[in-house]
Amino acid sequence: MHYPSTEGGTESRSPDVPQPARRPLLVLFLMLLAIGTGSALAIWMHRPSEAAYIGYLQAEGSKVTAGRPARLARILVSEQQTVKVDTPLVVLADPELDRARQTALGTIKQLEAELSRAQAQAVVDLQWRLDELEQDMFQTRLKSAGYLQEKLTHQVEHLAQLELMDQIENSTSRKKSIGEIRQIRRIEAPPEEEKIRIETLLKIHESENAMEVADAQIDLCDQRLAGLEQLKAELPEKVRLSMGIHVVEARLADAKETLARLQAAESELTLRATVPGTVGVLQCCEGEQLAGNDPIVEIFDEQQRYLLVNVPTTDLNQFAEGTELDLEFPNNTHRRGRVAKTSAQALPLAADGSSSAADITKVAVRVEAKGKLWPQVPFRTTIKVRPLR
Repeated sequence: MHYPSTEGGTESRSPDVPQPARRPLLVLFLMLLAIGTGSALAIWMHRPSEAAYIGYLQAEGSKVTAGRPARLARILVSEQQTVKVDTPLVVLADPELDRARQTALGTIKQLEAELSRAQAQAVVDLQWRLDELEQDMFQTRLKSAGYLQEKLTHQVEHLAQLELMDQIENSTSRKKSIGEIRQIRRIEAPPEEEKIRIETLLKIHESENAMEVADAQIDLCDQRLAGLEQLKAELPEKVRLSMGIHVVEARLADAKETLARLQAAESELTLRATVPGTVGVLQCCEGEQLAGNDPIVEIFDEQQRYLLVNVPTTDLNQFAEGTELDLEFPNNTHRRGRVAKTSAQALPLAADGSSSAADITKVAVRVEAKGKLWPQVPFRTTIKVRPLR
């Protein structure tokens, strides 16, 4: 058996034989393919559903009503205006309240004029009466001064007679009492000294009586002056009563109190915002007559916005509480939302109550914001809603 010979003792190799495969490159390619496939699957699984539902942008709001039958006189705000608490919104007009206020103003004006006349007349009457009182008091003081002068004179005379009596008694050896003076008629010819002594005693008693009378008259004058002083102090009030000033003042106070109540009620005709927020659609026009419960406008709270989506009951399983949703705002702006609440009662089918086999009941679903803030768009704007797969 013959074998082919080889040069150098080595076996010859054919150039057509293929080289071994590069395994590391193949493994890397397969890994990249798996990662890409998984990412694409995840994106596909979380993409929004093709079916879009319509939601309406809402917000927690406070309705403003007239509160009484009135006419809408002025509107002080515009739609989409941001207001704070106590911002004036509208002004109402109540014809009956206006008439009552005008009547109260007329009554006050009339009573003020009447009061001014009564006060002026009281001033004149008071001055006249005061002049009379002053004249009477002056005369009384003059009389009191005269009586006091008389008293002083009698006191001087009394002291002189007492001194004289002492001298007489010192010059005689006997003293006679007043009882002995009464026996004077029995004495046929009293001595000269006895006569002088008796006259002195009589003058002493006379001066004492005169001083007592002067004291009584002075006391009467003092009492008269005290009465006049009290009358002078009470005279202004008595004149006011006689002129009816108190009655007019009481009527004026009642009229002013009535006006204050009417003005307070009139201030209530200016309706103010009770919560901060954005002014919604004005539902009335100036000059329109309103009932007590007629809504005028609603103030929406920008911090409490939400969507209201009417979802068919057949698709309600896609809107479980907590489900994340894709929200498409105008200008193709996308944001996230979360199902917050589902109504426990379905919406009515039609206004006339009719229904058919093709009718599908719907349930109101409330959607709240999640993640980035929602863009500023008008309330009740339609928003496309898609559940995330």
